[in-house]
Amino acid sequence: MTDLLPYRDDADDVEVPLLGGDVSDGIVRRGDTVRRPRGPHSPAVEAYLLHLERAGFERAPRFLGIDDRGREVVTFLPGEMGGRPPHAWATDEDVLVQLGEWLRDLHAVSRDVVLPDGVAWPERTQFPEVPDVFDVPDVVGHNDLTVENALFAPTGDDPQGPHRLVGVIDFDLAAPTTRLLDVATTLLYWAPVAPPEARSEVLRDLDAPRRARILTEAYGLDRSERLALLDVLAQRFARSWYAMRHAAHTRGGGWQRMWDDGVGDRIRENEAWFAAQRVDFVHALG
Repeated sequence: MTDLLPYRDDADDVEVPLLGGDVSDGIVRRGDTVRRPRGPHSPAVEAYLLHLERAGFERAPRFLGIDDRGREVVTFLPGEMGGRPPHAWATDEDVLVQLGEWLRDLHAVSRDVVLPDGVAWPERTQFPEVPDVFDVPDVVGHNDLTVENALFAPTGDDPQGPHRLVGVIDFDLAAPTTRLLDVATTLLYWAPVAPPEARSEVLRDLDAPRRARILTEAYGLDRSERLALLDVLAQRFARSWYAMRHAAHTRGGGWQRMWDDGVGDRIRENEAWFAAQRVDFVHALG
């Protein structure tokens, strides 16, 4: 279906490379649009973006079609990303509330996503060394709500003051998942679930269990779901080392660069820290 949506360009538009992503190469801004190379997952993601548009879901890119170079075309969302390293204002607890509410609203319209004939989600890779995190998905999720993928605008005149969430970009990893797994993935970046010495400076002294409670309450998880989330986090850590190694070996590019830069070791370190701190998460979330 998406191949039937050609996008006609304004010849005067200039392409500007968009940098900063770990695994997304070849992304450019052209006018009020963003272009990215397509892959095997693209038809399903594009259909999902059309689903979100039909559902009236805001603060997400709109899929516009395929340009004459075969690239995916989506709307450019204005705003300032949370930063890399994160801006101090991006650590405000109110930001956690907004993220939890955004994710809840996304999932509310993503329970029954019907793909067009001939389009399917890529099969989820299984690893014999560890069990999968879920058996049956209950939503289509973003799966990559990182600090860099969240866009904000200041609420007042002070650019360093409070900010509001205006959108989330990069749905490249969107796929069937579970509500709890998508929330858990978001917490990895925003709590964050990592030892203090491995965090950016503005994140170093943050109370990760408390921040997990704030985001999950804003999302609407009840006590039993919040506690179940801890098992999901542990299972995700166990699987993600194998998933990252597999992506590096099969997809190359940014995935290989991340693996070469030691992301596998960081996953193991974060996993060990979470296991040691789990009782504090139980107290906060229970």
